[in-house]
Amino acid sequence: MNIPRLLAGLAALSVLAAACGGSDEVAEGTVTETTSTESTVAATTVAPPETTAAPETTVAPATTVPVADVGTVVVVAEETVLADLLSLGVPVAASSATVPDAGFSGMDEFDTAGIEIFDYLTLSLEELATYDADHIVTWQFLADQVGEEQLAGIGGEVHVLPDGTTGPDRIRMLGAFFGREDAADALLDELKAAYAAAEGAVPEGCRVSVAAIYPGANVAAFAEPVWDGPRALVELGCELVPNGGDVDTDRNGRAYLSLEQLGLLSAPTMILMQAISSTATRPPSRRSPPTRCGSSSPPWPAGRSSSSTGSAIRVSRARSA
Repeated sequence: MNIPRLLAGLAALSVLAAACGGSDEVAEGTVTETTSTESTVAATTVAPPETTAAPETTVAPATTVPVADVGTVVVVAEETVLADLLSLGVPVAASSATVPDAGFSGMDEFDTAGIEIFDYLTLSLEELATYDADHIVTWQFLADQVGEEQLAGIGGEVHVLPDGTTGPDRIRMLGAFFGREDAADALLDELKAAYAAAEGAVPEGCRVSVAAIYPGANVAAFAEPVWDGPRALVELGCELVPNGGDVDTDRNGRAYLSLEQLGLLSAPTMILMQAISSTATRPPSRRSPPTRCGSSSPPWPAGRSSSSTGSAIRVSRARSA
């Protein structure tokens, strides 16, 4: 069974956490994690922290998941949801991506060659209708912006994930949506085994700063354990710096930082939720971040709708377990 990126990165997270462990003598530096979905800006490193060999881990043995016969599935979310569906054996015909021009980020362990990529920020309802989807999977905030009735009018079954749903709950919900409950349980067992194997590598007093640099050089700190990476660190026993008690966060647990606030990323170890490459020339903006990330503006024209196909529509609402 292919497993989400969280499982693949748990051992790496535990090693990074071990480097941040309870000593003030550890030199501050920047450690980067390359498992996320955001646009890239190069990070400036000081002396890199001392690295530790990855501990031996024992996880549940991988199993082969038969592909479900569920018709045409379109994901109007991003790579995390796509990875979960593929791990559950649910085939996906098309999906949005964080950076469509760069392809699907962090999905190397999956076969995505046949999945069409689109940008939900520019997608119209008419364009979505051309996929002739039997199932549309999306987040609640996107469904609210475009309107669930308009989505349902396209002619497929709409599955809505509540904003801020944690990884395990999301897997359970997706399993229930597509009749893949057994596959979801098996996947969660693998995740539990991975956590158990990684916990011993994390020392007491672990403190980690987790950040992402979005288009326009806007820096966000992950101060609440909503996304899989920050949540994994908290479950392994680390403290996020800053945390939700220090800053106000959005639905994804993020706090956008001005240039003057970058000092809040003060933990001995920093993990950047992205691959860093070639955009070091632009300093972080002093302005408030644009609305593109976690946008409050509709991703599709809310006043436009496509004609209904007349098929029976059922909107599935996910409820946290």
